[in-house]
Amino acid sequence: MPKKSLSEKQIRKRLGECFEHLEQCGLEAFVVKKSSPKLKRMSLSEDKNEQGKNFRTVLKEMFFEIITEQYLSLTSEYADGSKLADNQHKYLIFKQSDDFYPFWYLNDSSETGEFTLEDLADASGLVFQIRKGNDTIWIYQHLWSIMVPNKKKTSFVARLMQFENQVVFSEQSERLLTIAKKIDILIMNDYLITNNVMLLQRNFGFQNYIYQSAGYAIQNIIAKDISENTGKLEEYISRGKSKYAKKMMRISSSKVFNLTQEQLINKVNTVERWQGKFIINEDTNRIVLNTYADVENLIDLFDERYTRSEITGVEYDTDVKTVAKLLEQE
Repeated sequence: MPKKSLSEKQIRKRLGECFEHLEQCGLEAFVVKKSSPKLKRMSLSEDKNEQGKNFRTVLKEMFFEIITEQYLSLTSEYADGSKLADNQHKYLIFKQSDDFYPFWYLNDSSETGEFTLEDLADASGLVFQIRKGNDTIWIYQHLWSIMVPNKKKTSFVARLMQFENQVVFSEQSERLLTIAKKIDILIMNDYLITNNVMLLQRNFGFQNYIYQSAGYAIQNIIAKDISENTGKLEEYISRGKSKYAKKMMRISSSKVFNLTQEQLINKVNTVERWQGKFIINEDTNRIVLNTYADVENLIDLFDERYTRSEITGVEYDTDVKTVAKLLEQE
């Protein structure tokens, strides 16, 4: 499992550069099918509207507005996808890999054909390719089943009875292809950026990815050889709720794994926060995992969630892990 992810700084830089001059950006639209071939190219009208803009330009401006207001906003926050358990309103960054590769078809457009009405019944989403020079960004919208009311004219009798102002709706029987003002997932190279994790879980097999990532974290703990009764780790993530696997998943790239077994046990015995938190087998010098609470303490140990104020001595629980840089003296 990759341990590094695309950074917030890189995301903001690429988005800013890509949308800096809209007239220099190319845009292509595709329907995503449930079956193969996955992509069908949509033909976009070149006819201009009352503002002198064709449909391609209208779409580019719409996505630019969303990108500016949401992804490039100073209030928007980003986090590595392994921090999923925080349940905070952030854009999470996931690296696609062999374990989780839902948008593999974006790298292979060899079978892409033109969209026809027959493809509509098999459509599951839309993707828009934004190009500027050699840089490509993909935008994914998920298609949901919707019922659109169709305006129906009132009868001649109703108009005679002075109900002519009444608007009557009936079911729209024909399937519609709707382009919404939204971005569900941004795809840059093999990275996904989204705050719609529920969509990933419901439609892209993300649950399996969570458990696999948690499994990698457990393997790393076992390899570090600091604990006994490691079967408790597998029990912990297999209790029927993915929230436990998400907690385990968040330590998969922890820098604490860089410490030796001896260094870790020494920290547990000497650092105030961890003194008395674990039962240590004096014969083996390992942590004994008897309960799920022991497992969660072990996760916290690797997660480094806690920070202490040097001024007040107060300890805080936080998910912020940005390494502080010393200011250069003038």
